[in-house]
Amino acid sequence: MSTPYHACYYSHELRRRAAGGDIDKLSMSLFDASVDLTPHQVDAALFVFQSPLSKGVILADEVGLGKTIEAGLVLCQLWAERKRRLLVICPASIRKQWSLELSEKFNLPTIILESKNYKQYIKEGNDNPFRQASIIITSMNFASRMKNDIKSVPWDMVVIDD
Repeated sequence: MSTPYHACYYSHELRRRAAGGDIDKLSMSLFDASVDLTPHQVDAALFVFQSPLSKGVILADEVGLGKTIEAGLVLCQLWAERKRRLLVICPASIRKQWSLELSEKFNLPTIILESKNYKQYIKEGNDNPFRQASIIITSMNFASRMKNDIKSVPWDMVVIDD
């Protein structure tokens, strides 16, 4: 079981070790993960962190080579660093798949945000349901309709899966 103290310690240790850009960048953030990784997936995740000043990266592996796992590795590392403004925008048909992958393989909390529960959060007094300490997963169509709410959040990372 990880406590906030452990997450902070591991995050500090990962940042310290990452100066050389080696695999230690990710190793400790995966202590709770249950996923078999391939070398190219680890390389892709490390690539994301190698240029912290970049505005983003595109993971464009062939179908079936694990882009979701690569993105999950990055999200897992960011979560270990206590970054909580994480958003996944994907087709509606794979929202549940994203949620299952992140929760089962990386032990990450997720919320699938859609019209029904969005309205419920508003009724409960949450003025912007996109501001929650969980990885928010939403469809492209819903994200398009709620673009003003999404733009108002200073995201740590946004993953867009087409």
